[in-house]
Amino acid sequence: MKKTILWFAYFLVYTTPIQLFFCFWIYSYVFSVEYSILSFSTSEFMELTFLKFVKTWMYSWFWNSYLDFIWALPAAIMVTLKLIATTWLGLWLLPKAKRMN
Repeated sequence: MKKTILWFAYFLVYTTPIQLFFCFWIYSYVFSVEYSILSFSTSEFMELTFLKFVKTWMYSWFWNSYLDFIWALPAAIMVTLKLIATTWLGLWLLPKAKRMN
């Protein structure tokens, strides 16, 4: 159990640069195009980038109404909250996992 939690904590911490890249990528669209932080949805972000095929693939596998709801949320806010939450969780779990017997 200790190794699993420790691995998960390191995974969360080590994926922070990838999340920062996505955060800067989304904010570059928000600040350079006619979008605002609240009007630039995740769906629009995927349509404007090479990730359009991921969106099409997800619609073939998951519930469409759920995806419509999730992807209508503002991309900049969602990516920033995810970055903060996962980095904090990883940094919080790391010392706890190291102290486990």
